[in-house]
Amino acid sequence: MKEVLLMKADSPNFAIVHLYATGAYGSKHGLLQVGVLSLQKGNAVLREWFFNPEVAFGRSVQQLSKISREQAKSAPTWQEQKGEVQAHLAHFTHVFFFHERHEQTWLKQYLLAGMATPPVCADLALLSSFFLPHLNLMEIGDVVARSTAAQKKPASQPLHVALAALHTHLFQLLEVLLQKIPSTPENEYGEPTLFMQLLRQVLDLGSIFMGSAWRTLQAAAEHVETLEPLDLHWLTPPATRNVPVLPFHLRELFTSWLPTVPEAPLVKPRVDIAVASDGLIQDALHAWYKKYNLPERYAQLQYAQFCSKALTAKGTFVAEAGTGTGKTMGYLMAAAELLRLNPGRKVVVATATKNLQEQVMQGEIPRLRFKGGLHAHLRPAIVKGKNNYVCVSALLDLYDELVVQEKGTVREGLSWLYLVLRVHHTQGEVEEIPQNIKAILPDTYRLLTEANAQEVCVPKLCLEPAKCTYARHMEQAYAADIIVTNHHKLLQLPPKLTDTIQHCIIDEADQFPDFARSALSLNFNIGVLEARLLRPLLGTEKRKGFLTVVAERVAHHVETETSLLVLDEIDSIHRDCDTIRASGELIKALPIPGGEQRWQEEISLQEEGRWVKREFSADIEQALQELLTAVQFVAGKIDRILKLLKKPEDKTFSRLETYKEKAAEFAETLQKITSDFPARKWIHVLEKNGQNWAVCKMPYYLQDEMEKLQHVYPSLLFTSATLYVAGNTQYFRNQLGRQEPFEQEVRYLSPFNYEQQEKVHAVVPAFIPCYEHKMAQAQKQNWLQTSMETLLKCIVALNGRTLVLFTSRRDMEDAYRWLHPRLPAYDIELLKQEGTSLWEIRRFRQEEHSVLLGLDRMWSGVDFPGVTLSQVIVFRLPNPSLGNPLVAHRREVEGALFWSKFYYPASQHKLRQGFGRLVRREKDKGAFVVLDSRLVHTARMQHLKDELPVDLTPFRASDELQHWYLEELLPLLKLRTEWERREISS
Repeated sequence: MKEVLLMKADSPNFAIVHLYATGAYGSKHGLLQVGVLSLQKGNAVLREWFFNPEVAFGRSVQQLSKISREQAKSAPTWQEQKGEVQAHLAHFTHVFFFHERHEQTWLKQYLLAGMATPPVCADLALLSSFFLPHLNLMEIGDVVARSTAAQKKPASQPLHVALAALHTHLFQLLEVLLQKIPSTPENEYGEPTLFMQLLRQVLDLGSIFMGSAWRTLQAAAEHVETLEPLDLHWLTPPATRNVPVLPFHLRELFTSWLPTVPEAPLVKPRVDIAVASDGLIQDALHAWYKKYNLPERYAQLQYAQFCSKALTAKGTFVAEAGTGTGKTMGYLMAAAELLRLNPGRKVVVATATKNLQEQVMQGEIPRLRFKGGLHAHLRPAIVKGKNNYVCVSALLDLYDELVVQEKGTVREGLSWLYLVLRVHHTQGEVEEIPQNIKAILPDTYRLLTEANAQEVCVPKLCLEPAKCTYARHMEQAYAADIIVTNHHKLLQLPPKLTDTIQHCIIDEADQFPDFARSALSLNFNIGVLEARLLRPLLGTEKRKGFLTVVAERVAHHVETETSLLVLDEIDSIHRDCDTIRASGELIKALPIPGGEQRWQEEISLQEEGRWVKREFSADIEQALQELLTAVQFVAGKIDRILKLLKKPEDKTFSRLETYKEKAAEFAETLQKITSDFPARKWIHVLEKNGQNWAVCKMPYYLQDEMEKLQHVYPSLLFTSATLYVAGNTQYFRNQLGRQEPFEQEVRYLSPFNYEQQEKVHAVVPAFIPCYEHKMAQAQKQNWLQTSMETLLKCIVALNGRTLVLFTSRRDMEDAYRWLHPRLPAYDIELLKQEGTSLWEIRRFRQEEHSVLLGLDRMWSGVDFPGVTLSQVIVFRLPNPSLGNPLVAHRREVEGALFWSKFYYPASQHKLRQGFGRLVRREKDKGAFVVLDSRLVHTARMQHLKDELPVDLTPFRASDELQHWYLEELLPLLKLRTEWERREISS
C-alpha cells in the first residue's frame, strides 16, 4: 500500500470522468453510464461502461445517453461491475469531473466509496466559476455547446462528446494559469505567469483546507507537458517557485483589461428626421428572415412598422405585442432603420431586468448586426448601475492589505483573486456571482463591498477617473448609437448621455411603474451603515478598526498638542458610533413583525391579556432622529481630524476623506427620508428582516416624473406582451398617473389561436376549499392539505414538466417542504427559486422530469419553450396583498375607487402574465391549472377569468380531475404511454 501511495505522489496521473445517472435521485436508483478518459500523453485511453439502472428511465435520460431501455435491461448492474470500474480509477492520482447534483452524488457515494486509495477529485464547474467567471457554465450541456472539439465527435456517442468537451475545457482553464500576461514590466523569460503568482501568493496566506480543486489544477499546470494536449505547444510550466511580491504596476495591467472605447465619427444629427417607409421596414425584415432561414411573420412586420412611426414622431406611444409576435426584433429593427437613415442620432432601449438587458445585448442585437447586412455597423453599448462594477483602486488597496501586509486569510485571498479574474474576463462587472463561489468563498461579498464602485468610487476623491472601471463603460455608451439599459437605470442616466438621445423604447413596460418608483426611492439600511462605515471604523474581533490605525499613526508621527486633539475626536467618534448602534437596537426592538409596513400602520399587540392596536411612527421618528444626529457628528468630527492633520498625501489619512464622504452621504439620505413624514405624496416604509432593518421613502405619484421623461425623450414608446387589461390601457395609465390617453395605442394579439387549436386547457379543482385570510386554523389546515395533495397529483400526472407560481414566499416554502420528501418516489426533481435562480432556470430547461416553484419573477420574463414546461399551476390567485405598503397607501388615498382602479386590474394582469409562461412557441401545448377555487365560487373573483384566452373548466371532485388528466390531457401531450409504463396506481 505504501508503494502505491509513493508511486502516486511521485508520478501524477490525470483523467476526466463523466457519467449519466438515471435521474435527480441517483442514490435511489442505479447508474446508467460511466466514461473515463486518460490524459496521459501518448496514452489517452477511453474506457466506458453502461449498466442496468434497475428502474425505468425517462425520455430525457435516453436522449442524453443514447441508450435504449432494452439495451439497459440486458446490461450488468452496478454491483456486478463496480469492481472493474474502481480498479480502473485506481490508476489515477487526480480526476476531473463536472458538478451536476445527482451525478456528483453517484461519483462520491458509489464510484469512489470503498476504494483503498481514491483519486483526488476536482470539480471543473467550481474551477470554471472561479477562473472563467464570464462563461457562467452551470451544466455539462453548457460546456458541450461551447466545445468545437466536442461538436466534431459523432452525435450518436454523447458520452464521447461530453468527455471531449471537458477535455477542451480543462485546457482552457490551464491557459488561464499559464497565459503570457507579464508578471514584471520587463517580462523576464521564465518568470512565473501573473495568475500562477497570484494564486500561489494567496494560497500562502494560510494553511486552511480549501478542497482539492485548486491543488489539482496547479498540479496539472506544473505537469502540462505530460498531458495529452489539444494545441497548446506555446505553454510552458513556470521555471521557478520563488514568487516575489508583485509590484504595483498591477494597476496598468488591470486597466488594460477594461473596455476600449471605439472611435466614433462625430456626426451632428439633422434637425429633421428621415422616416423609414413601410417598404424599407419590410425589406429589412425580409433580409433578416432570409439570413436566418426564418418564416415571415405578418404580425411582426405590422408591429415593426408601427414602432418605426412611433420613434420618429413626437409623444408617448403604446404597443402591446402578444406572445409569438417577435416583439424584441420588431422594435430593434425599427430602431436600427432609424439610426441607419439618421446618422448621429441615438436610441435607448430599457428592459425590466438585467437578465433581459443581457438577452437583448448579447442575443438579439448580434443577430441584427450580421456581416454584410444593413445594420452591421450598428454600435451598441450596455449601461448598468455603478454597483455592478468593481473599483480597480480599491482592489489594489485590498491586495496591499491582504497580501503585502499579510493581514488576510487564504479564503480572503482567493476571494480577492476571484474579483481580479472578474476584472480580467468581464471588464470589471461583478453581478451574478454563482452560488458555488458564495459557498466556498463567503468573504467574496464582504471584499466586494469594500471594492464596489458604488461605495468607494467617490468622484471628487478619485485620483484617476479616466482609468475608473465604471467611467470606461460609460465612455462606451457615449460613443454608441443604441444604448441598452434597464428601467431602474433609465431614470438615473447622466445628462451628458440623455442630452444626446431623443428616442426611447421601454420594453416590458407593464413593469415600468414599479421599477420607476423603486429608482426614485430613497433608502437607508442599518446593515449597510454597519458594514460600510461602523465596522471599518471600529474594527472587529479579527480586524483592527481604521480609527485605531489612525490613533497609532498619530501617536507616533504627530506633535503632541495636535495628537491629543485628534485622539479626543477619535474617542468622541467612538461614543457617536455607540449611539448609532443603540438607536438601531431601539428600532429592532419595536414589536413590529418582519416584512414591510408603513410607519403609520397600526400593529395588533396583546397587552394584559387583550388585543390592542398601536402605531409606532413616533418611536421610529425619534430613534431615526437620534441616529441621524450621531451620523452627522461622525462626519463633522472626521472632517475636523482631517483639518488638524493636514496630510492628504498620506495614504492612511487620505482614507479618512472616504469615510467622511460616506458618513455625510448616509446622513443626507436619512435627513431626506425623515424630513416630510407623514405625506400623501410619499410612502414611508420600515422593513424588518431578522437582525436587520431598513427605512425608505418612495413616491406615490409618478405624473411629474413621466412629464420629465417625455421632455427628455420626445419620442417615447412603451411596449410589452401584456399592457391591456379588460381590453384597454386604463390600468397602465392609472399606474403612471396619466389622465389623458396616449398619442396612439395599438394591440397585436398573439398569433397562437389557443381555443381553435385546442392546445391549451385551463382547469380549476373546485373541490379544494376556498381560501380565506382569516379562516380558522382547522379550516386552513384542511385547505392546505387538500391543495398540497392536488398539487402533487398534478405534478405526478405529467411526470414533472411543471412550473408552480406562488404569490407568497411562505406558501412556496410550505409547498417545497411538503413535496421534497414525496417526489423522489416518482424520480421527479424539485427546484425552488433562490435569488436570481439562474441555475434553477437552466436546470428546469434541461431536466424534463422536474418541477420549479417560483415567485414574482417567474410570473413574467422567463421563457421555457418545449416539453420541459407542459403545465403551469397557480397555487393562489394573484390578488395584491393589502398589507403591501404601496397597496395600503393606494387604498387610503384612492378611497372607494381603489378596487376598480388598481386592485382588480392588478389581479387580472398578473394572472394573464402567468398564463403567458405556458405557450412560448407555436408548437407548445399543455395545461393551465388554478388551485384557487375562489375563481369559480366567489363572485368578486370571477372577473379574473375574462383575461384568459381559453375557457376555464371546473372539476367538482378529485376523480373528475384525475379522469381528465388520464383521458384528455395525457393523450393530447402524447404522454399516456409514458404514464402506463410508469405503473403508477390511480
